[in-house]
Amino acid sequence: MNKLVIEYMKWIGGLCSLLLCMLLGGCQENEETDLSGKTGLLVTLTDEDNKAYSRKAPSELEDPLTEMFQLKILYSGTDKSAYKGTCKEYVLLQEGLYDLTATYGDNPVIALDAPYYVGSLNAQEVIKGEMTSASISCSVANSLLSVIYNRESLNKMYESYFVTVSVGSESVDLDADSGKSAYFRAGSSVKLVFHGRLSGTGKEVVYDIPDQEQFANIAVKTHVKVTLGLGDSEISSGVGISIEKLETETVSIAETIPSEFMPKPKLESDGFLNNELSFAETEKKSATIRLKLSSALQELKLKFNSADTKFAGLEQGKEYLLSSAEDKSAIENALGISLPEVGATEAVLDFTSLLPQLMTNKGATVTSTIEVDVKANNRWASEDSTVNRVYTLKCNKPEFSIVTNPGNFWCKEFSVDSCDIKTGDIETISQKIQYQYRKKGDEQWIDCDRLVQFDDYPVDKQYQIRAVYREGIETEPVDVMLETPQQLPNSDMEEWYIEEKKKSGTWPFKDKTYYTFHPYAEGNASSSWWATNNDKAQGGTYALGIWYEGCFASCVSYTEDAHGGTKAALMYLSGCGDGYANTAGTYVGGAMVGSLFIGTYDSGIIQGHDFGSRPTSMSFWYKYKPYNSDAFKVVVSLKNGDREIATGTYEPAASSEEDGEYGHATVDFNYTEPFGKATSICVQFLASNKTSLSQSDFDLGTTITYPVIGDWTVHMGSILKIDDISLAFDK
Repeated sequence: MNKLVIEYMKWIGGLCSLLLCMLLGGCQENEETDLSGKTGLLVTLTDEDNKAYSRKAPSELEDPLTEMFQLKILYSGTDKSAYKGTCKEYVLLQEGLYDLTATYGDNPVIALDAPYYVGSLNAQEVIKGEMTSASISCSVANSLLSVIYNRESLNKMYESYFVTVSVGSESVDLDADSGKSAYFRAGSSVKLVFHGRLSGTGKEVVYDIPDQEQFANIAVKTHVKVTLGLGDSEISSGVGISIEKLETETVSIAETIPSEFMPKPKLESDGFLNNELSFAETEKKSATIRLKLSSALQELKLKFNSADTKFAGLEQGKEYLLSSAEDKSAIENALGISLPEVGATEAVLDFTSLLPQLMTNKGATVTSTIEVDVKANNRWASEDSTVNRVYTLKCNKPEFSIVTNPGNFWCKEFSVDSCDIKTGDIETISQKIQYQYRKKGDEQWIDCDRLVQFDDYPVDKQYQIRAVYREGIETEPVDVMLETPQQLPNSDMEEWYIEEKKKSGTWPFKDKTYYTFHPYAEGNASSSWWATNNDKAQGGTYALGIWYEGCFASCVSYTEDAHGGTKAALMYLSGCGDGYANTAGTYVGGAMVGSLFIGTYDSGIIQGHDFGSRPTSMSFWYKYKPYNSDAFKVVVSLKNGDREIATGTYEPAASSEEDGEYGHATVDFNYTEPFGKATSICVQFLASNKTSLSQSDFDLGTTITYPVIGDWTVHMGSILKIDDISLAFDK
């Protein structure tokens, strides 16, 4: 017996205790039988230490072979048989005394791995109407010898070798690889003969190992272990064989249990469901097949078939053997896994690292199969034809989609927010994602980054965008609609309409005529975008949170002092006096800042107008004449419903200097995330940014020339002229 065999026997010692639980606990099927009121024996076998075992087998091991032990029951003190046959869990008998003997094996003169077990119990009483428990202690009843070969030493001289062990005229051969022992009747003397073939010449050498007293009259339950190697000095025969070690030990049933008691190997998997594991390409999942072994691993057969071209180097249908170094290397290199070694007592086939290597066929599911058969204890897992030993790996297309916000679709650009990877490895797929876009209706896709920008405003507004992991694996396209740039109507301030109105009654109206200026063409008031606070000039208005009251003349009109064209908007700070149309008189505490805004007036200012695009800034031309020190103000707001999505403010530093020429200003818009589409816009120009006004902010009795209607004397402060407003769309 070689070192592998000795290690193997040590390893199975613990396992044998479990097997004895199954074997010795109850010799027949563990059937539930109603024995109430019957007479006989309940038979239990124990080992020589009188340790009783449960009859239930561990769930991971199959039931042992039954009918292994023979049971003989004699009437006590006689040769008369009451029962003879297979060991049973119970035997019905008459009351009385009985002698019981349990045996396993035939006690041969000499044989390979042929233990003989015997147990007896004398004068066991059986009581009428009772099932009496009878425990029979069993032990090894023959002896054995094993040969351990020092391969490192012997291989220096011999290419092959074995030992013949004989008792009388009968013999068995113990080779270096069989792992078997010679069993013989207790008290026998054995003879050992070495057979070897010399390396290089192949010449056969036969050498009688010298008699040792340990080989004579070997006692029952004795295990003799002989270790052979090459001697340090030449022996007269020239073969150089010596006994390096000679050991004897007493053995138990657990150490000598025969291989047929051992269950065949089993396969158990983790990660598979009914032998199938479905996963997405790149996904990292656990996939293992555990080899349930009752003894050292002897062989493993593995077939791997896959439609994935990556594994074309492995032959379809070929059975790769673990014992073949070439086969083992081919499997490990192709699949990127580690296989166990022959002789391992615990083994797992771990395919976890293989899964991320498997790929679909351009998104179509690819199936790979692994067929496994394992040999241990001289038995194959395939002995049970009902067990499915084929494991299926189904590699599916990873599921992912792009996440977009229509608020990121502007006039000159659009973008993808993110890629939502539902199945597959997020890190792997993210690193290899390629975004693509195309004009809707085109066949050709164009590679791009998450942000697509155009140099100018595309004529075609409809596009599609998608994410591609690799050929054939892409998201569903998402439609993109770009915004169309819009300019504000009457942004050049060329269209104005002067409305003549009559007021009657007592002061302050005094049956006089006054005029209101409207920044739109006559007859087009319903479609006008721009409005003023002139309609409130006769009683007050509300602008930017400020309430102004008591003014009697329009505080917004147009002027022919234009930047471009013939007209520009004019607005000023108007104060209230005690005379008609703010003629020279006494200031009575009311004032109003002239305001030009987008919206309507209906008993108050309603700011904003429907708008469907999002500018990034607004520029305009202005000329300002402050009264004392003042500054004008511009406020812009874009909304999506009631939510403000962008704001912009322009407010120059206060100054007392009058502008001699038109200046240019830009209001940048600050959008807040998440970006939304614009549904309305409001632009408001104010002649002054002051929120608290007093008489010092305007001049009493100033004459101003209104277009068409001539000169009016008013209480007037700072004057703002606005012309040529333009929206910019840089996104």
